[in-house]
Amino acid sequence: MKIDEIRLYHLAAMLPEPIGNALVSFPKRETLLVEIVAGDLAGWGEAWLSPRTAAAAIEFQLAARILGQDPSHILSVWRNLRQAVEGETAAPAIAALDMALHDLTARAYKIPVSTLIGGARRQQVTAYASGPFFKPGGHPYRDFEREIDGYLEAGFRAVKLRSGYRVEDDAKTVLAVRRQIGADRDLMVDFNQSCSARRAMRTADLMKDADLLWIEEPTKPTDAAGYRAFAAHAATALAGGETFTNASAFLPFLTGGCLDILQPDIAICGGLTGVSQVGVLADLYDRPLIPHVWGSIVNFHAALHFASTLPEHRGGGQAHFPYLEFDVGPNPLLELVQRPVLNADGTISVPDLPGLGVNLKAEDLQPYTAEFRRIA
Repeated sequence: MKIDEIRLYHLAAMLPEPIGNALVSFPKRETLLVEIVAGDLAGWGEAWLSPRTAAAAIEFQLAARILGQDPSHILSVWRNLRQAVEGETAAPAIAALDMALHDLTARAYKIPVSTLIGGARRQQVTAYASGPFFKPGGHPYRDFEREIDGYLEAGFRAVKLRSGYRVEDDAKTVLAVRRQIGADRDLMVDFNQSCSARRAMRTADLMKDADLLWIEEPTKPTDAAGYRAFAAHAATALAGGETFTNASAFLPFLTGGCLDILQPDIAICGGLTGVSQVGVLADLYDRPLIPHVWGSIVNFHAALHFASTLPEHRGGGQAHFPYLEFDVGPNPLLELVQRPVLNADGTISVPDLPGLGVNLKAEDLQPYTAEFRRIA
């Protein structure tokens, strides 16, 4: 079995209205889906961060190193790709190719990706609603109550809010949401790197009565001193790492004792191979790993399979970790085949089909395909 072809699909889906967080807003969802073809089989991967840059990296830097290779030699190919480029800009491209190799190889062996990467420890993973999002053109929290009612009605047992607007408004909203969801559900807050460490500390103090499960990215990940100061100040668990492109980026935060929950994104941090290395660090430092999930149904299913293999951690929530991030904002790219189904107990079932369990076809992507390239 040899890799014959790589197909690149740049997808863009306009939203009914812009959404965002404390730093950015966006009018559409974008991603790059990568299809690797070997004979009659194909596997899918994803690079949602800077999709055009990722496509160019694959076409002009990486494709020549993967075409003709055995797709089942995943680690060897991954190392070859990592050595082919310098810097971090090509990391999402490598992640997408690695993800697709896992999907293709698992399909060839007729096993789920979870089996290929070591075996599922559970058949259902607790999901948390990642939302609501800010909306520009008015008060950003204006629809939070209504949207959270929808999450509760859908069966979610945990909610992660966007925050970082104004200190008093942030605290007021979080306390109101705690009253809305009750004491028997988990509540988390994501500042999306929007605060200084001191502002984040002040806000966390005002949110104390909300009994947060974790606070995510209180400041920029380049501010390691700020993370250390926040971790020393706050009693709430500190989560982060979604922008890191390799496992070594987590080390200063682990050795500094200022990261309680590791959140690599499979579509950024080297694919399933790269995030597995983060998993080794998580084991060594006895930290839970909860993948950050963004993009389309492909990255979602990769995270679901990976989370199913992780060890259990008692993180203080209503359920034991790991959790799975479920982007509940408007996102047609989560519905390319079928939107993930939430079980009555707030979990997502791990597919037992070969590969990622996502049977995409080019025609499924056609309504959103802004650009297509075939490399052979």
